[in-house]
Amino acid sequence: MEIINILARILAEHLTISQPAARGLLKLSLKDRFGPFKSFSQLEFDDFKDALNTALKERLIKLNVDDLDLIMGELNEQLIENQSLISMTKI
Repeated sequence: MEIINILARILAEHLTISQPAARGLLKLSLKDRFGPFKSFSQLEFDDFKDALNTALKERLIKLNVDDLDLIMGELNEQLIENQSLISMTKI
């Protein structure tokens, strides 16, 4: 899903990790929040927003990430700007 790639790129830059690792972190957060039986293509904008602001944020807190508010703000901003990509994958 393209929205995951966009968010992973931003997360990778902030955490200085690889993009695949950041994608994995995002996907694990989505699975934490919605379980293994809901596929990424079934997720809506509000689902992504919820997972970012709960499960991903909790993971970043546990990792003692600096500038958490800055990172979360940028991820939420990009999610809003690119929310049409979520709808496009459902066609």
